[in-house]
Formats: sequence, structure tokens, C-alpha cells
Amino acid sequence: MSAADRRAAILDAALDAFSEGGYHETSLDTVAERAGISKALIYEHFPSKHVLHKALLETYVAELMQRVMATLESAEPGEARLREGADAFLRFVEQRREAWRMLVRNPEEPDVASFVSRLQGNAAETIAAIMAEEAPANRFDDPADAELAVEMLAQQIVGALRALANWWDDHREVPRERVLETLMEFAWLGFDRLSRGERWGPVSPP
Repeated sequence: MSAADRRAAILDAALDAFSEGGYHETSLDTVAERAGISKALIYEHFPSKHVLHKALLETYVAELMQRVMATLESAEPGEARLREGADAFLRFVEQRREAWRMLVRNPEEPDVASFVSRLQGNAAETIAAIMAEEAPANRFDDPADAELAVEMLAQQIVGALRALANWWDDHREVPRERVLETLMEFAWLGFDRLSRGERWGPVSPP
């Protein structure tokens, strides 16, 4: 086995182990056993469990963002862009189940928390930029108020998508298309009304 193939085998075994047992419960002995190599060979590529775990996080966070960004850049504005971006996210969860579990398991681990926070922040910034482009210019009198509203709405969409993906991981019998439909009913119906200038306000008592 070449050095490159051995490194790939270690990463594959580590992804399987970390997604199943979490960071703290997974040992390098477990990774070595699953990779079919000695622990000493792992140290030739990764000096510690922390470095190995971080390498996996970097790989899959980058892949997820690349998928979503590539889709957003090629999609038509409006509903199609939100739908295609959300679908790219859900396809990652569907096709990289172990990677998604590793990203959301043991959130108290500093590396995991840092990468998930960065992922959510980048996604929210991207959605906010899209919403700012498509929002009506006269919706808010104060530009700062408009910026704040867009930022909060983007955080809501990203948070909802992440929570829904976590739920879906435990309900894999539900087709991805159905999950996407539910997300769009929540996110797009409201955003579409906002883009037409509608505002919510407390109902006055009779």
C-alpha cells in the first residue's frame, strides 16, 4: 500500500469511527483496527488523534461549502436559488452521512464547535447576501434596519436547515425531496411575502 493509499485508508476508518463513537470515545487503536494497520503507522501520517480529527473536519466542511457555493452560483435568482442551495446541503447529508454525524456529534469539543460555527456563519453570510440582492429597496427606511433584518432571517434559515438535517439523520426513510419540500414551505413562503414588501405586525385587540 502506498503512503497516499494508507493515508486515505486511515481517514476512511477514522471517519467511520468518529461518526459512530464521537471524538472522546474513539481511540487511535480503534481507528488502526478498522484500517487494518498498526497504530504506529497512523503516527507516520497524523501525530495525534486531534490532528487526525481536525483533518477530517477541514475536508468535509470544505466539501460541503464547495457544493453549496457552486450550486448557488449557477442557480437562477429567487426561489430556484434557495431551493437548489438547500438541496445541495441535503444531498451532502444524504451522501456523506458519516461526515455529517461527525460534524454534529459532540458539539462541546472545541474543534467541532469551531468548524460548525464557521460553517453556519459562512452559510448565513451567503444567504444574507442573496436576500439583500433580492429584497425590495423600499422595505425599510433605515438601511441599518434592513441589514439587521436580513442577517436575522438568514440565521433562521440556516438554523432551520441544520435542525431539519439532524432530524432527517434519524428518519432516513423520509425521501430527500420531502425534506426539501418542507424546508421550502417554511423558508420560501415567508421570504416570498417579504420580498413583495409585506411586514408582520402584532394584531391589535378588538
